[in-house]
Amino acid sequence: MIRIKELTKIYSPSAGQQVKALDGVSMEVREGEFVAIVGASGSGKTTLMNIIGCLDTQTDGEYFLDGEDISQLSSSQLSRIRSEKISFIFQGFNLIPTLTAAENAELPLIYRRIPAAKRRETVMRALEAVGLEKRGDHLPAELSGGQQQRVAIARALAADAPIILADEPCGNLDSRAGASVMEMLHELNRTGKTVVLITHDNGAALTAHRQVRISDGRIM
Repeated sequence: MIRIKELTKIYSPSAGQQVKALDGVSMEVREGEFVAIVGASGSGKTTLMNIIGCLDTQTDGEYFLDGEDISQLSSSQLSRIRSEKISFIFQGFNLIPTLTAAENAELPLIYRRIPAAKRRETVMRALEAVGLEKRGDHLPAELSGGQQQRVAIARALAADAPIILADEPCGNLDSRAGASVMEMLHELNRTGKTVVLITHDNGAALTAHRQVRISDGRIM
């Protein structure tokens, strides 16, 4: 599903200065795997996630997503890939504060021009799956952190993309809510989704099928 070879990412924050965020990274993720990419702050794991998620592009190296050479795609084509193949679950939830839980979960379906009736049906099923069918009309500010993260998972469920990228999804949650979110990610994986978890939490990482450890921009 994901094949990366000798991936390099160099940033130039100021004139004459370069920062190598990724340094020759190679890895593969098979369809249906649950893989944790583990590293400390500044290790390069978020940069790697951004490239895997088509939010950023590499400086050098190869990246194939589901057999497609991502490095050759335009911005609009990358946007299409994100819409069709990838769902994101972020530490900060990334919910729009002026939209209800149901409206937030509906967003990826609107971008894909799914008819309204089909959108509503899909969203209600997704909210029910995360136990929020009675909270669909609530704004994010009216929900707890764990509930907001469940809305983000419902959004991923509604989108029905084959790949789920979860970036520190339990980082803002207490241990109980975090355990619930991890179980939901594993349930998504059991339905056939490929899950890539970005984390510094060794406990969460050990629940994955496989751990990929990154330090100073290199796979260890």
